[in-house]
Amino acid sequence: MLKLRPHHLNCIPRFNGRGYSDAFSRNMAEIKKRFESGEQYEIVFSADDICIACPNLKNGICISQEKVERYDRLTEKSGTSDISGICSDCAWYFICKNY
Repeated sequence: MLKLRPHHLNCIPRFNGRGYSDAFSRNMAEIKKRFESGEQYEIVFSADDICIACPNLKNGICISQEKVERYDRLTEKSGTSDISGICSDCAWYFICKNY
């Protein structure tokens, strides 16, 4: 079973092979494949299966912890269809906004 932060439900469908590093992109592609094949997932409010390969994860905590917690809260409140009010300050928003 996948472990996913709420805001990563915004990221997965919009992921197109680009990311923080090659290791991150490979991991994200695998997570996307598993998610789209219908694998069950559990929502977590900590580092998840996507974060594991992210270079921003230091000692199990994101270096942008306040920002990702805000993304999680906003995703819970608003859902995943319109990300403009959730993560427009994300480094990858320029890609995702055109999804």
